[in-house]
Amino acid sequence: MNPVVLEDLNRLLLFIHLVAGITCVASSVHLLLRSARAVWGGGTYQPQVKLHAVTLSAAYLTTVFLGGLIYPVFRVHVRLAYLDAVAPWATGLFEIKELMATLGVIPVLGILALSRVLDFRHEEHRVYAPLFAGLAGFVMGIVTFNAWCGWYLGTLGPA
Repeated sequence: MNPVVLEDLNRLLLFIHLVAGITCVASSVHLLLRSARAVWGGGTYQPQVKLHAVTLSAAYLTTVFLGGLIYPVFRVHVRLAYLDAVAPWATGLFEIKELMATLGVIPVLGILALSRVLDFRHEEHRVYAPLFAGLAGFVMGIVTFNAWCGWYLGTLGPA
């Protein structure tokens, strides 16, 4: 059988994917909390909002990119060899997870762009707080769901 692309690096890429995913969850939670504190606290936490937006964006895009790199190995050795035959519902769950990750790219880029121009210390920028919080909450929901799915799907398999 021919080797799958990047098969030799799969464990390393999967580990970095895991670390980036955990960073996504942590930074999305912190971003939402710090942005709320920045709005309610007169902008005191504005520098942290920018920091967490950059961290979330970098981690999210890294996670999505690495997910694409490790997918061929997953497709051959896990999905085709096990999930499609034994647990087709798990294949569906994985596809939902991937769709959600793809849907999150644009809001993540929006969060990054807005964090660069909004300053919640200024009253005229506070009207955009619900948009910013909505995007941050949406992304937090995606990364939390995807982290759970990734963990759960990783527990499946022959014992």
